[in-house]
Parts: sequence; structure tokens; C-alpha cells
Amino acid sequence: MAKLSKKELERVQGMLNAFNQSKMQLADAELAKRSIINEIDKIKEEYTKIEGEMADKYGGGDSIRINVQTGHIEKKKDK
Repeated sequence: MAKLSKKELERVQGMLNAFNQSKMQLADAELAKRSIINEIDKIKEEYTKIEGEMADKYGGGDSIRINVQTGHIEKKKDK
């Protein structure tokens, strides 16, 4: 039976190691992505809650918008 030379075996092993490292990096990136998406969802949920509280406090319900640069509460314009 034939056998790879030491150089050929090292080359194949190196490629397999590089492949496995790349897979691990991809998995780490996916986990980080999911963590960021979860954080975004939490922020959106909290923002919606605060927006509702402000609408209740200042009146107008869904017909107002908050100008985040000035803090002014404005009526939404009809489209």
C-alpha cells in the first residue's frame, strides 16, 4: 500500500487544521452575531415601552412622535 511522504502528510494536515480553524472562527462570529441581535431586540423592546410611557404622559397616543434632537413632542403628519 502507498504512503504519503512526510511533506505531503504535513501539507494535508496543515490544510485540515486551517479548515477546522476557519470553521471555529465562523462559529464564534455566528455566536457574536446572535448576541448582538438579542441586544438589539432588547433595546427595541425598551424603546417601545418608553415611547408608550411618553405617549401616555403627554397624550396623543400613536398620533405623536418625539423629536429626539430637541425633545419636542409633535403630532405625526398624515401621509
